Amino acid sequence: MIKKIIYAIVLLSLLTNCGKDKGTPIYDDPKDIQKILSTYIWQPIHVNEGSENQLVNYKPDDCEMDNSYRFLFEEKSNQMKLDRGRKICETNAGILEQLVFKGKNTNAFTFNEEKSTIKFSDSDEYSSYLLAIEGTRLIITYQNNNPAAFVVPVKYYFKGVKE
Repeated sequence: MIKKIIYAIVLLSLLTNCGKDKGTPIYDDPKDIQKILSTYIWQPIHVNEGSENQLVNYKPDDCEMDNSYRFLFEEKSNQMKLDRGRKICETNAGILEQLVFKGKNTNAFTFNEEKSTIKFSDSDEYSSYLLAIEGTRLIITYQNNNPAAFVVPVKYYFKGVKE
């Protein structure tokens, strides 16, 4: 009985710690995030943030490494644009391209200033992406808030490059 209680406590602590993003500062003013996002061209990067995060950290395919992404914030419509590189992603490759852009080069989104999240126009009601910036590094974390879905949050890492 005591073993079961200890296992339950350990499992509960692991689950509550998985949802936290340790050490990723989010700017207090969402206008700062918008300004920084629109200032840079964002290129995917590989990260090695520790072995405990290997399921969470997305590893871009080779075909995605020469892609770049831009954020356009406008009064009536915000857009994220994909500039595909020379390497073309084949079937079952380029997961970020497939999930976010679905064969297109742009995708409209809404920006929630309170939560610093974006929601793409064609995503389901439970999906959103949390934005965090560390210097010139952007971390976009996919979230699915459907209580019935067991979806691990996935982090996409980018470096900002000036034109």
